[in-house]
Amino acid sequence: MIGFSIMMWFCSALLIFVSFSLLKGNYSSVHGKVFETTNDRKGYAKALGKPVLLIGICLLFSGVIAVILPKDYAISIAVIFILFIAVICSIWLYKIQKRFS
Repeated sequence: MIGFSIMMWFCSALLIFVSFSLLKGNYSSVHGKVFETTNDRKGYAKALGKPVLLIGICLLFSGVIAVILPKDYAISIAVIFILFIAVICSIWLYKIQKRFS
């Protein structure tokens, strides 16, 4: 369980760092069809930063869940939590891309 938690904490730290960069308007790490065709690149980067921050925070919580809960079902609940948030963030990112395309 501790290996899963450490991996999730490391991934969450990276995503939170990237999200803060995006929320500041730094779009040097953003690429893709929608980004290249939009006129408001800074606004697009800021809009992308919010769901990325949510994913980072939820990965952090899933690492905590894996440590706190009993070994029998800790990973299962953490993975279900991650999948639930992934669906929510996928819908959110889809709406952002539709708004800026």
